[in-house]
Amino acid sequence: VQLLAPIADPEKLICVGLNYRDHCLEQGAKIPKEPIIFSKFPSAITGPFDDIVRPEESSEVDWEVELAAIIGKKGRRIEVPPPHPCPSSSQWDLPRSQNSGLRVPQESEAMDHVVGYTVANDVSARDWQLRNGRQWLLGKTFDTFCPLGPALVTKEAV
Repeated sequence: VQLLAPIADPEKLICVGLNYRDHCLEQGAKIPKEPIIFSKFPSAITGPFDDIVRPEESSEVDWEVELAAIIGKKGRRIEVPPPHPCPSSSQWDLPRSQNSGLRVPQESEAMDHVVGYTVANDVSARDWQLRNGRQWLLGKTFDTFCPLGPALVTKEAV
C-alpha cells in the first residue's frame, strides 16, 4: 500500500520564502520587509514517504518542513485583515460610515477559502536556487521536491 499526497494535482502551488527569522539568519540572508513569493510546479508533489529524486545537476539539496494551507474555494481579490499589531488600530475599529468607506476585512473572509492544513517538505537545490540572482523557481521545482502529507487536517479541527 502506498500512501499518496493528500492533494495530488493542485492548480497552483504558491509558497512564501524567508518567513522564519532564524532561517534567514542561518542562511546569512537579510530579513525581507515584504514576503518572498515563489511557486512550485504540481510535478514536484509526491507522497509523504516517497523517495525524493536528487537531480544529478545539483550537489546542494536541502529541505525544510513547512505548514501548507490547502485552499479549496476559488476567489479573487480576497481581502485579508491587517497584520497585528496594526499601526493605527483605532482606524480599523470604526464602522464603515466613519472610516471614509474603508471596508474592514475580517479573518473569516480569507479563512472561508481554506479547507485545511498539511505538512509540506520544501526541498531545494540550493546551488540552482542561488544562480543568476536567486532564481528560486529553478531550485525548488524539480520533480519530487514537494512531498505532502500524510494527512489533511480540516481547519475546524485546528
